Order: sequence, then C-alpha cells, then structure tokens
Amino acid sequence: MIWTLGVLPLVLLFLGTPIFALLLAGAIATFVLFLSVPPVALHQIMFGGLENYALLAVPFFIFAGELMGSAGIAERLIVWVLALIGRVPGSLGVATVGASTLVGAISGASIATVAAVGKVLYPGLIRDGYGARFSSGLVSSSGAIDIVIPPSIAMILYG
Repeated sequence: MIWTLGVLPLVLLFLGTPIFALLLAGAIATFVLFLSVPPVALHQIMFGGLENYALLAVPFFIFAGELMGSAGIAERLIVWVLALIGRVPGSLGVATVGASTLVGAISGASIATVAAVGKVLYPGLIRDGYGARFSSGLVSSSGAIDIVIPPSIAMILYG
C-alpha cells in the first residue's frame, strides 16, 4: 500500500506527469489492488460522487467569491472593517481576519475567500511592514474560519 500512495506519485511527479493524473493513478491503483474493485466498475465509482446534489453548490460558492473579488465587494468590506477597527496596532491583521469572516459568510468557500481577500490585503500587509511569511499565513489561515460560518460547503455536505 505504501508504494501505491507514496512511491508511485513521486515517480510520476518526477516524470513530469500532471498532478491530476498522478492522483488519479494512485486512486485507481488503490481501488484495483487493495480494495479488489474490478477495473470495469471504476468509472461507476468515480462518477457516482457526482450524483450528490449538494456538491452542485461548490462551484457556485467559488464563483461567488471570485465575483466578490472582481466586482469590488471584497474591497468595500475590507474598508468597512478597517473603519470599524480604527488605527490600533495590528489593525490591518485584525482587519484581514474580520474581512475574511465577512467574505466567507457570503461566499461559503475558503478558497474563494482567500483569493478575494488575499488579492486586496496581501500587498497592503507587505507594504505596512508585515513579513511575507506572516502575511501569507495570516491570509490563508483566516480563510479557514469559513467552515464554521453557514452557509459553508462543509455545512451543506455534512448537514
């Protein structure tokens, strides 16, 4: 099992195989070799997950986050959060978490929130003297709060 999930993807990665193909190869090898699934039934298993109607919301949540980022809604929310916090030490970091919370409550997708808020706030964090590692960690970890705020993708999938 270790070679299927560890060695096979590394070999394919060094051969220049795209990431999706090496993940697919590892999954197919695991199904066929360890779960005794006949190769003929693999397509039924893979496409069976698409029958879940709750999964239809996922691309729309990501689209909503991207729409917020490109339409300027995320920027307006960030300006509002900055005005709410005021000029206190670390206000831009607190505004990053607050804006991620607001954008995440609307979009429901952590990836879309990080993309929308990161496009606007990451350059400002660097400009205000925050380190690059701290800024990227702050933006990416503040997007994780979206999971607990309804309507998030996790809340829709798991009830």
